[in-house]
Amino acid sequence: MRQAPRWIVALRRFNRILHFAAGVALLGFLFLTVADIIGRSAFNQPVSGTVEVTSLALVVVVYLALAHSEDMGDHITIDLIYERVGNRAKFFLDIVSDLLTIVIVALISFQLYHFGLRNLASGAETPVRDWPFWPFVFLASLGAALYALSTVIRVLLRLRGAPVNAADPTLDEVGGVEI
Repeated sequence: MRQAPRWIVALRRFNRILHFAAGVALLGFLFLTVADIIGRSAFNQPVSGTVEVTSLALVVVVYLALAHSEDMGDHITIDLIYERVGNRAKFFLDIVSDLLTIVIVALISFQLYHFGLRNLASGAETPVRDWPFWPFVFLASLGAALYALSTVIRVLLRLRGAPVNAADPTLDEVGGVEI
C-alpha cells in the first residue's frame, strides 16, 4: 500500500484547519450572544450589532466546516433504501449522489463568488457595524469550493476502491489515504 498524493494530504490538513477556525467562530459568537443577553438583562445595555455579527459568524461556521465533514464522512445520509440493496447498488448510489453533490455545490460556490464580486463592487456593508459583506461571501464560496473538491476526491478514491473517509482506520495520522 502506498500513501495518498501529497495534495490530498495537504487539502485534508487545510480542511481540518478551516474546521478549527469554524469552531473558534462558533465559540466567538456564543460568547458574544451570552454577553448580549447578560448586558440586556442585567444592565439594560445590549451589545451593539450582535445579530449581524452572529449572522456573519454563522456563515463562517457552516461553510468552513463542510469540507472537513466530507473528508470524515460525517454528512447526514438517509439509508432507508441504501441499507437494503446490494454492494453494487450501494456503489452506484454513492457515485451518483457524490456527482450530484459536486455539481450542486460547485454551482453554489460559483454563484457565491459572483455575489461576492457584486458586494465588493457595490461596497455593501452591515447596517450597524459597517462591516463589508464581501469577505464573508468569499469565505462561503471558498468553503463550498473545498467541499466540492473533497467530494471529487471521494469519488476518485471510491472508483479506485480505496477508503474514502479520513476517519477510516487504514489512514495515517495526517489524513493521507493508504492505497
